[in-house]
Amino acid sequence: MAVSFRRFLPAYLPLAFELFRHFKRDFSHNGNIRKADHTSEKIATVEHMLVRLEKKIQHNRETYEKIAYRIYLWLMLNSVIMIAIGIKIFFY
Repeated sequence: MAVSFRRFLPAYLPLAFELFRHFKRDFSHNGNIRKADHTSEKIATVEHMLVRLEKKIQHNRETYEKIAYRIYLWLMLNSVIMIAIGIKIFFY
């Protein structure tokens, strides 16, 4: 058994050195990777989305108020015209 292992030893040595080199490179690479906490970026993104949502809500609120004002104006104008028509029909 030992004789057969010695026969393949020259083939296994380069393989062992190559594996060791890869493991060493992987460990050094993992140590160099920046361990960043992305929580602050996510919070900033959520805050930015909330600000945009608040601006859209405010814009929609202003739009609805303008539309409601125009409808009230239109209804008052129609009421005045109907009263004028009623006075014209019944009193003249």
